[in-house]
Amino acid sequence: MNNEIRSRHRVRLPLHIVPLLALLCVSVVQAQGEPPPRESAAEAPDWLSISGSLRLRYESMDNSFRLVGPDSDELLVSRLLVHAAVKGERFYGGLELQDSRAWLHQDLTPVGTDDVNALEPLRAYIGYKNESVDIQVGRMTMDVGSRRLVARNRTRNTINAFTGIRARWSNPGRVGLDAFVTMPVARLPNILERDRMRNNEFDLDQEHWERLFWGLHVSDLQISSRFDTEAYLIGIREDDRPGLPTRNRNFLTSGVRAHHSGDVWAYEIEAALQHGKSRASVLPIDTTDLDHRAWFTHAEISRKLQGSWEPRVILRFDYASGDKDPNDGEFNRFDTLYGARRWEFGPTGIYGALARSNILSPGIALRSKPGPSTDFRIDYRPAWLANKRDALLTAGLRDRDGLSGSFIGHQIDLRWQRWSDSRNLTIDVTAAYLWKGEFLENAPFAPPTSNTAYAYISTALAF
Repeated sequence: MNNEIRSRHRVRLPLHIVPLLALLCVSVVQAQGEPPPRESAAEAPDWLSISGSLRLRYESMDNSFRLVGPDSDELLVSRLLVHAAVKGERFYGGLELQDSRAWLHQDLTPVGTDDVNALEPLRAYIGYKNESVDIQVGRMTMDVGSRRLVARNRTRNTINAFTGIRARWSNPGRVGLDAFVTMPVARLPNILERDRMRNNEFDLDQEHWERLFWGLHVSDLQISSRFDTEAYLIGIREDDRPGLPTRNRNFLTSGVRAHHSGDVWAYEIEAALQHGKSRASVLPIDTTDLDHRAWFTHAEISRKLQGSWEPRVILRFDYASGDKDPNDGEFNRFDTLYGARRWEFGPTGIYGALARSNILSPGIALRSKPGPSTDFRIDYRPAWLANKRDALLTAGLRDRDGLSGSFIGHQIDLRWQRWSDSRNLTIDVTAAYLWKGEFLENAPFAPPTSNTAYAYISTALAF
């Protein structure tokens, strides 16, 4: 691609934003003790609670690895969450509003519904709960199991939502069940209305029966006293509809997970298989239903070391299958569904180089706590394509002949977080560096840029 098109003039951070970021940072570092009491006209009754958070994050990246995008990029995103909840002896309900917006993007900045969802009812639900049963109906967010397949997003600027019913059964010492039947909420406006989305315009999100998402998660199987064991079955069925292109996914994901979290040693292994039908893309001209057969596995072991910083070393391995042959009538790329990835694969946002799809990657990480309100992490991963004829979706690059090699590169990710003593103010500073491997250098239409450098500063206020 022509460098003159790719390298557009960068829009710099507006001057009025800099003092705000600096003020929030200083507030986090210096805040001590409990926050002062808030004065209000009337105290809230016991059955009502109102909470929320405001987060502002500035991201910057040089030397993009993507097929489409400026060589140097930046983005400013904000996310406001306000949650009002009512609770009785058995019944409860709530409404949570989300306002996620983005600024400073250029024409080719990869801004999407992962970044923007203006003024949206994220949750609107009612429920019933007793000692062993919790049933919730309405629009909701969900964390299921390890969060690798179903998660309420924490780092991403928008959050997955689902409309339907969820029921959970739990008794100490017995098997726990978590079952749900939902319609995933489609965030609007989407990429089909690119200008409206990028201008942070409001459009009420939608859910449709053409897209169903259901699952059964079984925990506390008590197969072994040394591990907590889980099993799950998750299904998705979707069809295209006007304004909502899909890959017509219609497959099951079955998996097992065993984990143990000790004070010194911790272990985890998870594996999942996918079987059914899907298409290779969301393009309207793609109408071929392929046999979907894919799998992934994750394994890790960690040990806490001696020291005042409470260091913990983590060894990881991840494999998620790729499409082995674009012409064999099968689709083998693992689909992470509605899972999260930041804590294992590095920063997302305008970066997001690695994901749980077509990847083979070991890793080593260090977690430490230099102080009671400080957390420091460093992660290193080399990464390869699981199948070199399949795409690296995060880059939009593919060599169908497999002649560009499979090595993606080396990624290092550093993260420092600091909380006020009251935990209501947070600063998060992150930097990542990607030494490009042969695939990112040689794949057709790969950008002729150097290694990728990325950083963000994020400040958050909880109330």
